[in-house]
Amino acid sequence: MRRLIKNTACLLLVLLIFVSSSATIFAYTTDGMVKAALEFIYANEGYYNSVLANDNGAVSIGKIGWHGPRALQLLRMIAQANPNQAKQILGTSFYNEIMTASDVSWNTRSLGAPEKSAVEKLLSTDESKQAQDKLSYDNIKGYITHAQSLGITDPKTLVYFADLENQLGAYGAERVLKSASGTAGSASKVTLAVLYNAAMADRTAGSSPTRRKTAYEYCQSLNFDGSGETNTSYKTGQYRISTASDPLRIRKNAGTSYATVGYVPKGTVVTVTQISGVWGKIAYGGVTGWISLSYATYIGSASASPKGDINGNGTTDSGDARLALRHSAHLTELTATQKKIADLDGDGNITAKDARSILRIAAKIDF
Repeated sequence: MRRLIKNTACLLLVLLIFVSSSATIFAYTTDGMVKAALEFIYANEGYYNSVLANDNGAVSIGKIGWHGPRALQLLRMIAQANPNQAKQILGTSFYNEIMTASDVSWNTRSLGAPEKSAVEKLLSTDESKQAQDKLSYDNIKGYITHAQSLGITDPKTLVYFADLENQLGAYGAERVLKSASGTAGSASKVTLAVLYNAAMADRTAGSSPTRRKTAYEYCQSLNFDGSGETNTSYKTGQYRISTASDPLRIRKNAGTSYATVGYVPKGTVVTVTQISGVWGKIAYGGVTGWISLSYATYIGSASASPKGDINGNGTTDSGDARLALRHSAHLTELTATQKKIADLDGDGNITAKDARSILRIAAKIDF
């Protein structure tokens, strides 16, 4: 078996194919635009436990930099999820303030060193991570739908507006859009470049020129499927993983609230057998689960799998042999369908012999 593992590694090196990387493709849907905005904002704001004790007069915290009253709302959500834990971390007095303070009182609330340390600890909890994931998605979706209600239609411009609203608030973002609309003639005619120029000329937005330019360049580079045509539905078939965050999570069920059961590397071709909204069901790497199709590109209807194609990526390769080998060594468990595909000699068992046969097919020695 050691020799087979060694041969597997050698074949992996021989069979590696380098492909050029391409820009992430997002679904041309509200969900796709939200995820595009989140990708940029996450990269330019902070981490789960980030705390700016005094950010222009009030505290800012978390992944997307919730500021002032919004920081208070997040802390309250986390505390409500596990009150005993929150009291222990924050102390009774600080905990009571968070649970009872008015939003307006946090417009100018900064943190002292002990409070900052306590908030950092609270933000590092599982309850915080769950709350921040949900709240950040809901907030950014709110920015996108707000922009759509104001008349913006271009997806790249919508993403840029979302970043503006995250930093400036609704009033500030509307002020920038009003200026851009005056230049373009109406909000529906506002392009990314027009909104960017208006932001740079704005007294507040323009005070952060690097952020404005970085956001502009990011939005310029975005690709949305359908080349500008709305594509809100998905279909079964083969998809290539196109996420910028390599690898893509496989969820236990269709939704971000479900546990991660595996990962699919960028560039991998998978077969989607069932659709639920923007989620597709796949079998890959010995697990069955769901991936977000916002991070995958449809490449065609599913065809009959090649002989030995255990992972269902449309080709028989060393990855299939590795799955068969790991199953034979009781290191992973294949599904019933995968077992049928892996059992090349038809003896009802998956053995090193089957793995070797798959390797020979992958190397074009056998057909």
